[in-house]
Amino acid sequence: MDIRLATHNDVPAIVNLLKLSLGESLMPKSEKFWRWKHIENPFGASPVLLATEGNHLVGVRAFMRWEWKHGDKILKAVRAVDTATHPDYQGRGIFSRLTRQLVDFCQEQGIHFIFNTPNAKSKPGYLKMGWYQAGRLPVHLKLVIGPFSERAQKFVRPGWDEVIELSKTMAAYPGLSTCYKPGFIDWRYLNNPNIKYFLTGNEEGIAIYRLKEHRWGREMRVTDLFLPPGKPGKHLSALIMQTARIEHARLITLAGYNQLAWGCVVPAGPVVTIRLLNCKEPITFRNWHPTLGDMEVF
Repeated sequence: MDIRLATHNDVPAIVNLLKLSLGESLMPKSEKFWRWKHIENPFGASPVLLATEGNHLVGVRAFMRWEWKHGDKILKAVRAVDTATHPDYQGRGIFSRLTRQLVDFCQEQGIHFIFNTPNAKSKPGYLKMGWYQAGRLPVHLKLVIGPFSERAQKFVRPGWDEVIELSKTMAAYPGLSTCYKPGFIDWRYLNNPNIKYFLTGNEEGIAIYRLKEHRWGREMRVTDLFLPPGKPGKHLSALIMQTARIEHARLITLAGYNQLAWGCVVPAGPVVTIRLLNCKEPITFRNWHPTLGDMEVF
């Protein structure tokens, strides 16, 4: 069995293996989605290892690049995301072998840490390989108060260009937060091949959100917030609530540094595990503030 770095020419075979091994899910597997996530990412192309036997692809392991910023300090990270083993080759340690070799590769590349949101079945394996559990992503929840509104036509939304400009000048967050480098907003939200995102806000601040249906009602999921320096969050908070009524949402959720200072923290976020590489200071939710936009759909 051989192990090598993937190239762009391997994408069709990789997607076929993911479908064969994992089947389809809520997030459709496609070459377009893979290229968006692992090749077009403004933080850089993902390091991807392949296991082959002869001319057959039997295993894949991908880490998606991300960057976190605190003041002038930038930490380079990767997120352990896509992995698959051909059904005929499962139980031979391919997952562990690919993961360990990719960890070594990232260590040599100067990556500071790895993070991911494993399920209950895969989490013990990560813990054995040196990951530690950071806990559940803190999610703030607020119930929508007041009647729904039908006056959507009177609602003026900001444009994506305004979000991009505001992301360049917004107030700095305490702790580590996503580095909004050029091209990030376009890539993450406008060019997302699977999910539609919306905007609400004005000169007092802007929120990016999407709608998610549940059996108990509609969720307005705020994935990113942008406030100008010196602006309080109360005006944006009121506008988000108004938007939720227009969208017929029953609750609002957000994560990250809570500039709006509302909502109760609920145990609804994913369990996050971390593997430190070229980083001495532990990463916890006391010094790290990922948003729902940073952690979902990947």
